[in-house]
This record gives sequence, C-alpha cells and structure tokens, in this order.
Amino acid sequence: MIYKNTILVAISLLAGCGSVAGQWRSGVWIGTSASGNECPPANATQMCQSPSGDFHAGVIAIGEGDKISFADYGDGNEQAAPLAPRGHKDFPSSENWAYDIQDGSDIHDYPARQLASSQPDIAGFDLWTDKACYKPGETVWIQTANFAAYPGARIRYRHGVEVLRDDPLKQEWRSWTPPATDYKGYLVDVYRLDGEGREQILGSIAVDVSSHWKRFPRNGYTAWYEPGKEQYIPGDVAFLNRRHINVVQFQDWHWKHHHPYCGDAEYTDIANNKVSLNVVRKFIETQHGYNMKALFYNLGFGALENAGAAADGVKEEWYYYFDQNHSRKDYHMLPDGWKSNITFVDPGNSEWQNYLCDRNDEVYRNLDFDGFQVDQVGQREDGYIYDYWGNRHLMADRFPSLLKAFKQRHPSKSLIMNSVSKHGASQIASSGVIDACYSELWGAESDFMDIYWVIFDNKQAGGNDMRTIFANYMNYDYGVANPGKTFNTPGVLLTDACIFALGGSHLELGTGGNMLCNEYFPNTNLKMDAELTQAITRYYDFITAYENYIYDTSRELTPTITSISGHQLSTWNYVLGPQPRKVVIHGKETNHGAMVYHLLNFRNVNSLSWRDVNADMPRPERQTDISLDIDCDRMVSRVWVATPDMDACVPRSLEFTQQGRSLRVTVPSLDYWTMLVLE
Repeated sequence: MIYKNTILVAISLLAGCGSVAGQWRSGVWIGTSASGNECPPANATQMCQSPSGDFHAGVIAIGEGDKISFADYGDGNEQAAPLAPRGHKDFPSSENWAYDIQDGSDIHDYPARQLASSQPDIAGFDLWTDKACYKPGETVWIQTANFAAYPGARIRYRHGVEVLRDDPLKQEWRSWTPPATDYKGYLVDVYRLDGEGREQILGSIAVDVSSHWKRFPRNGYTAWYEPGKEQYIPGDVAFLNRRHINVVQFQDWHWKHHHPYCGDAEYTDIANNKVSLNVVRKFIETQHGYNMKALFYNLGFGALENAGAAADGVKEEWYYYFDQNHSRKDYHMLPDGWKSNITFVDPGNSEWQNYLCDRNDEVYRNLDFDGFQVDQVGQREDGYIYDYWGNRHLMADRFPSLLKAFKQRHPSKSLIMNSVSKHGASQIASSGVIDACYSELWGAESDFMDIYWVIFDNKQAGGNDMRTIFANYMNYDYGVANPGKTFNTPGVLLTDACIFALGGSHLELGTGGNMLCNEYFPNTNLKMDAELTQAITRYYDFITAYENYIYDTSRELTPTITSISGHQLSTWNYVLGPQPRKVVIHGKETNHGAMVYHLLNFRNVNSLSWRDVNADMPRPERQTDISLDIDCDRMVSRVWVATPDMDACVPRSLEFTQQGRSLRVTVPSLDYWTMLVLE
C-alpha cells in the first residue's frame, strides 16, 4: 500500500482576519515531513518561506511514516514558538479561506459526502426565483412549492463549490440576501440524505447578482402582440424568468421600419399581423418586474417605400445605390401580402441618422424600452455601395457613425447591432458604443470552429469584456419541412454546450416556451418537447450559477493533457478545432486564477456543424471515469466538477494527486458538457 490517506487543505492567513484591533487570534501553518522542492511545497520550511501573496497548501497523498506539522502562532503573541520555522506571513489580498481556531463549526469545514447520482425532475421538485437577476444588496425570494413532501430536506447556497449557507427547508417561500458583490453567480439546491448518508439532490436553481445585463447576457425574445393577449403575458414571461433571461428582444413589434412607433391602439406589423399597443406595453412592464431589460428591434437603415416612406419624410437622397448614377436601389424582397418590400438607406447619411433618431425619440417617449436592437441584412453584392452623389463606400464602414448617432441621442439606452454572417463585425465591435456583439450565423459559418473565431474576433475588436450573442437557428431545414414537429435535443444541447463553454450566449428562448428555428421570429414550426424543456432549463441554470467560471476569463489555456483511462482526447484552441470521435477539451483561466477545463463529448457526432439542419445529430454516448494527467504549473488546493447534464448542476469535489507539474484527477462522467475546475 502506497498511501494511507488523502488530505486536501486550503488555508490563507489574512491580516486582521477574525481579529480584534487587527491582531491575530490564531494562525495555522501546515506542512509535511516529505522532502524535495516540488510544487506544491513539500515541507514546512518551504511553506513558511513562501513570499507574500495568495497561499494554497495542498497536502496530497500522505505516505506511510510521513507526519503532518501545524505551526500555531498563538493569539498575536510574537514570542509563541511555532512548530515550523519562524516567518509570520500576512497575505492581504487573498480570497481564499481564513480559519479562526475556536469552538464551534466553520462553514468552510463542510462535510464531504457522496452524491446519489441522478437528474432530478424539474416538475417533481420545482424551484422558482422572483427575478431573473438581482441588483447587489437585493433580496432573493425562492419558492419551493413541494417542500412539505420531503421531510428532512435542506436548502444550500453556493458560489462555485464553496457553501455559503445551509439551512433546513421549512417553508414554501424563503428569502436570501446574497453577498453584495456585483456580478456574481450562485447555485441554490435542495437536498436530503438517503439511507446510506449520500446526498440526494431534489432540485436546484441559479441566482445572478448583476447590475447590468451586458456582463452575462442571456438574451430571449418575444414576437407575438395580438389584441387580447394580456391575460397570457404573465405566464409567457415567467417562462423566461425561470431560465434567467435578463434581456429581451421585441421582434416585429413596430409599425414601419422607417417610422416604428404608432400611437393607435391597434396597428399592423410588416407582415400585416395585428399588434396591440397595450400588449407591447404589458410585455415591457411584466419583464421589468423580473429585472429583465426590453430592447426594441428594428432595421437600422430600411424604409418601406410602398408604405408611405416619402410622405413620412424619407428623401431620395438618403438611399444607397449600386451605381454612380443613383438609378439602381437595393431592396429586400418580402412575401406577397406583406406591407412592403424594404428599400435600403445609406447608414452613414447624417440626415437619415437624425431622422431615425427622431423616430426613436417617439419610441422612448411612449414606450419604456431599455434600448435598441439594430438589425442589418448582411453583405450586399461586393460590399460596396454608392451614395446619391456617386461616392463609393464600403458599407460596413458606415455602421459606426450610425451607432454613435444612436448612442449620442440616447446615451443611457442599451445598443446592440447584428452582424449577419460576420458582415461589419469588427466595425461594430470596435465602435465603442455597443453593449454586446450580436452575430447571426448561416451556412457559410456553420462549423463549430466558426463559433470560436467569432467570439475571438469580437474580443479582439471590442476588448476582452465584449460578449457575443449568437442568433443561431437550430434544425433549420427540418423545421421548414416539418411544421409541428419537435427539435432534436442532442443537436440543440451540443451546440449550446459549445457556445457556452467558449464564452458565448445563444438567443434561442422566446416567451411562452418557444424556441427559434427560423430568422422570422414569429415562426413556431418546431416545439421543445418535455426532455428538451427540462434540459435547456438546466443549461441556463448552469451558465448563470457558474458565470464567473465560464465568462470571467483572462486567457486561453493550452496545457498538455493526457488520458490515462484510454479516452481519446482533443484540445480545442486557436490552432485546432473540435475533433470527431474524441473528448474535446477547451481550457480558460478565470480572472481570479482558477483553471477551467470544459469537456465536450464529440465521440459519436455525425457532423462538425452546429446547425444540425436535418435534426439528426445522434445522442452522445456517455463517457465515465475519464482519468486525466494535466500539466499544471501551479499548486492546486481543490478540484471540483459540475455539469448541467447530471445532479441538477450541483458540483462535486474530486480527489486528486499533484506531484511536480503532474496533476491527476478522474472526471466521473460526460454526457454533453462537463466543467472541471482547478483552484
């Protein structure tokens, strides 16, 4: 027998922590009698001589005959003799655990229990929060409607793997005030112990504390405003609230592209569908009650010539042309029976910009929208246009001035602009006035690697904090040919797993339980079945609860990772995209120094396209006991794993060994997506 025990300890000594007048009540050092100069430090001398900074003590795989030494510095008494060499250390900026040696329990000393693996039925033990996101300091109300049927259940609050609070579950509604720190995600789960002392997870829900949606965008949509819909709005929006949607696009709510607001009680949209102004207002009001933001959709440079554009003040000199003699305009042809085709205006024309800003003034005066979702239609011909006077322009170069005009007129309002098939993406991202990039991808950008490069390029142009929202329509051809059918769950989940793991978000969920399968948002050809509805809820819980590990990243990791369990591995980075027949790993370092490895299951994919156009992506073969040897250049104090595909997103702490640069750990399972975290 090599090892008798495995111990993991994480300690930081913080100046003034748990103190009176800044003096230590007690401080603890830990070391082993093992020798050597490896990482982690192998003896007490090396530990106590550690320079100032974050300190992690990882005591792993204690061998027979080894001893563990603790150095107690006493109650601020400098004469106290430590068991290890002198050198009292202060670590003023650490965010790790700080222990006071005293009677009573410490929440950080949380019991390690096994999980009884499962995926709880959301309908069986449903949890709801009263808002989609919360402002710092705001109280969270959590509903556990079925609590009485589960005696002995407890409710637990986590950030990452760390437990912040654990209480008996005694009532249906309970309040919780998270830490006031801005931009943090939490997981709240309900559990009880089974007969063998294992945790049985009953349900979970995420909580997002963020003062602005742009840090962690979870974009949804609404597209139905028919008269009489008021009674259904609360339930329709509640669906988005349960998935933590924090910003909603109002698609096709407007009267005319060049004149979006209409003061009539009822009017018609571009497809001549009836729109109730009161329904639009009620949707905005209801969403605001959940702390969701409402953005109105409109094309940034289109006019309806056949619907009175000239009479409404749109001038011939504002359109753009494909020739120097302004004889050939550009049109977007729409179906017969619609209000008008769309004629395109020069987005860089200052008079047009002022005109549309005036029209937006009308929108904001009469409807409580929080911002403008600007649309375009992609590159036209060779990308160049002529203005009325024969000047030739690259159309994408005209976008920044348009966006800046919108922002200057309404500086407090949010702004997003679509880059269809990446058209104008760099100009939009670098404009300095948008809250997030919005990318509608099509067949020419159908590979999973295209998702990677869009996120990468948007960050290069707009800065590391620039987020990307994808309007990627799933099962497109299948949806056109099979109205009334359901989405293919494996295709949707694999695409979402990749988008989220790479640091993007996906506009896909609509009010009333709808999901996008088409660029015409009112299209509802495909439905989510019960399996997909439950799975997608877990995915949105996951990206919300672990938003700081998924999105708050500083750099890509490209370590050497070796399988010691026979699994075929592939690293997804800027050099190599995901490979079929393999477990694909994408690594990032978070802003707080954690190393995060996203495991994605490509073992039996039938395509490397995210679109799953024919809805035939097969269900993945579950992989288990994936043992990894990770080349790690730092000392690790804890390792944990979480997945939206099992255990209701609840994390598991994992045993690991670390010797020199070699860290070995076994990931229990992988369906679509599992996140491995080294801290």
